[in-house]
Amino acid sequence: MSDYGQSAIDFGAPGGNYDYPGEEDCTFKGIVRACWVWDMVFSTTSGTGGYGWSAGTSMAAPHVSGVAALIIGKHGGELAPSEVARILRASADDLCKPGNDETFGAGHVNARKAVGH
Repeated sequence: MSDYGQSAIDFGAPGGNYDYPGEEDCTFKGIVRACWVWDMVFSTTSGTGGYGWSAGTSMAAPHVSGVAALIIGKHGGELAPSEVARILRASADDLCKPGNDETFGAGHVNARKAVGH
């Protein structure tokens, strides 16, 4: 995670945290990996011509921006920024303490819920 604190985080999104304190395994669709891997982004990597796991704001910010674009598109391309933010907040998954917190802000962005609004 690149930022931390209630005043620094608006929303959480896939982007991961290389500093996750545990090494326990999690299984997703039959694939077992360290749990922290599943919040990272598997994408093309520069210079290798292949794929790899990436983390940080450079992965999370485009995710949130993409969900915002889906929201705007669903509403005919015209929506005030404050309304986009309201929908993002209302549809986010609250993963830590209730409400705004220092890890996920208003919550982890959920594209399915956001476009369902």
